[in-house]
Amino acid sequence: MKEADKVFAARPGRLEPALPLEVILIDHTPADIMLVDHVHRRPLTRPFLTLAIDVATRVVLGVYVSFDEPSILSVALCLDHCVRPKSVRVPKTLEELIWPTAGIPTAIYVDNGQEFHSSAFKAACEDWGISVEYRPAGGAHYGGHVERLIGTTMGAVHVLPGTTQSSIIEKGDYDSGKHAALTLSEFEDWLYLEICRYHNTRHAALGRTPLAAWADWGGNEAGRQVIDVDAFRMSFMPFEWRQLGRTGISLFSIGYWSDAFASMLGRGQGKVMVKYDPRDLSQIWVIDEDGHVIVARYRDLSHPRISLWESRRARKEWQDKNIGRMTEGSLKLRVDRPDLQGWMSNAMSGNLKIRRSVILRVKCLRLILATLTFQLIR
Repeated sequence: MKEADKVFAARPGRLEPALPLEVILIDHTPADIMLVDHVHRRPLTRPFLTLAIDVATRVVLGVYVSFDEPSILSVALCLDHCVRPKSVRVPKTLEELIWPTAGIPTAIYVDNGQEFHSSAFKAACEDWGISVEYRPAGGAHYGGHVERLIGTTMGAVHVLPGTTQSSIIEKGDYDSGKHAALTLSEFEDWLYLEICRYHNTRHAALGRTPLAAWADWGGNEAGRQVIDVDAFRMSFMPFEWRQLGRTGISLFSIGYWSDAFASMLGRGQGKVMVKYDPRDLSQIWVIDEDGHVIVARYRDLSHPRISLWESRRARKEWQDKNIGRMTEGSLKLRVDRPDLQGWMSNAMSGNLKIRRSVILRVKCLRLILATLTFQLIR
């Protein structure tokens, strides 16, 4: 029946926008790869991808990668990536590839799950003039564009170390955990490079590359641009209420301080709204009673930068072995590490197949960019 519906069922809700940024589809998927931690490079788990695709041009407007289950936060941070100018660093070179697609979408289509009906999220979208639409149950054709892109992306993932393939049969006896080599940030770098390659590859339905379609149809002028990207991000950030004390604010077992707190304490300010970026807990944003935003950083500046996922993982490991509340010092000991940012160098050592794959993709991308330069700037 399902196969028959694909052929014969009516499609009254098919999305056919005329211009870039009119309709953006957002969807999630677990990536077919096992990643490792930054400290000991031990296997962790599969990350989740949240992708936003512009339906008119098939351009990837934004992406978010996380170990956390897809949620309204995933959509919010993906939107934040959508509105920002982007570039991609080519590994082991000083080159940067421009990802020249950004803007505020007119409408976004998301899953119809309960978590996507957050009043705070819808209010933030309304403030920025974004209409939130929900894909109806059984309306798989509404998300066909992004689902095909996800399939293409996962196909490329299957050449990376630690791949889980798309099925148990394809995976066979391959040990994904044993071969896992990439951290979350390294996988993000690879993914951005792969998206740039996709943008410069001819799309059968468009008869041109997605970037050429974006340029031909005036993508940079078609929608609204965000002047203050930090204000946009702040609108969608998650928040907690915390008590402001003489030593500052504590959030997720981490202490924060700003010199501006002194005057707030003098006015007897109690609980305050604290906004945070789950990808980087090295700083928070405190909203005072007058609506002013105060940036607060680690009270102990020797702490390493960590994500909320890392913080939660460290606290869980602590609770499994200890009694009582985890201290900030204990958290630091669990996540402290040297800076391991050599993308693909240590991770790929000894894996000739992967190194050749990355080098070939970079060379192909440079060739494509060179041949399309005139088309994209005209």
